[in-house]
Amino acid sequence: MRRSALPGGFSLAFYLAFLSAILQYSSASLLLTPLPVYIEELGGGPAEVGLSGTIVALTALAFRPYMGRLADTRGRKPTLLIGASMYVVASLGYAVSDSIPVFLVARVIQGIGISAFTSAFGAYVADVTPPARWGEALGIAGTSMAVATMVAPPIGAALIGHLALRGIFLIAAMTALAALGVTLLLREPQKEPQTRHAGSPDLPRAIEVVRLRGVLVPSVANLTLGVAQGTFMTFLPLFVRDRGLGNAGFFFTMMSGFSIVAAFSMGRLSDRVGRPAVALPMFLILALGSGSLVWTYSFAMLLLVAAVIGIGVGGARVGLESMLVDAAPASLRGTAFGLLYLCFDIGIASGSMAGGLLASFTDYGTLYALVGVICLLTTGAFGAVTREERSSRGNRQI
Repeated sequence: MRRSALPGGFSLAFYLAFLSAILQYSSASLLLTPLPVYIEELGGGPAEVGLSGTIVALTALAFRPYMGRLADTRGRKPTLLIGASMYVVASLGYAVSDSIPVFLVARVIQGIGISAFTSAFGAYVADVTPPARWGEALGIAGTSMAVATMVAPPIGAALIGHLALRGIFLIAAMTALAALGVTLLLREPQKEPQTRHAGSPDLPRAIEVVRLRGVLVPSVANLTLGVAQGTFMTFLPLFVRDRGLGNAGFFFTMMSGFSIVAAFSMGRLSDRVGRPAVALPMFLILALGSGSLVWTYSFAMLLLVAAVIGIGVGGARVGLESMLVDAAPASLRGTAFGLLYLCFDIGIASGSMAGGLLASFTDYGTLYALVGVICLLTTGAFGAVTREERSSRGNRQI
């Protein structure tokens, strides 16, 4: 599985998994604009639109521990197949739903698919990649979401005026079906020697993962990335509207583009200089970008800040994921990734809810200044913890 003569030196399994992820995320991103419109057609309003997003997030949050364990005990491919299948079923569910309750059931299915695919994807990428290139591989693989976010939403929005919404849902289902087909081509990675009994109870497995400092530290730091992402996705369009800065979509396009660049370059760099040496400055860059929104009053400045934020997000993400893979044995990688993204989901939910409360008392600029402060505090705490760990390792070697 790890031998390859393909461009870039990665295996065919790696590229197939990468393609599957792009198709998977594209099927969901295609519906970012059509779904709220469809909810209104079903008789819903802003409350139902918000509930729709909340249900997906809470479902993914609830199922992540189970899907991470499933990826470790039953295999990466079966878990990836569950995720891809749920995306297909969810898209078809949107197409046949004729009421808000039925529609929300489809959203629950979507949340299950997200939890399954994301918990197994990173573990699979690590399994089929030599350890010396884990950072580079995770950096490339992680761009799948950014690529989908750049391409699919504009297509979905453009189709609204030319195709019935149910037709768009069917296109999303076919895209997810293509992802399922690619996933079927994957082979289950050869298992490495186990350090624990595969049938151990759930609680000890979860505790064992949490006790791995190299897993716990990046997972907690990922809370901050979730908080930042939650505030950007939820409130940035309103921030842009209030300041008259134009089309907020260009912010996300610029952010995604530079996130891809950072993930490619920082992943490879982390293989050479270490994970903390990459993650720490990326959190500083993210703090700078978020804090700079306070002084953003022009479209050009908005795009510049988006580029800075994209670099910070993309670089920090690959640094944290690579640090986690370094620490987690193969038998626990799925559970470890489940914890990593569980923290990310909690951060998104916290950022959205707390940000809404804060914005009701002040303005969005102040909100993003606070996000910048949180990123600075994370940089300090993360640096202190990793420095302490490096010092203790040095003392043990002496």
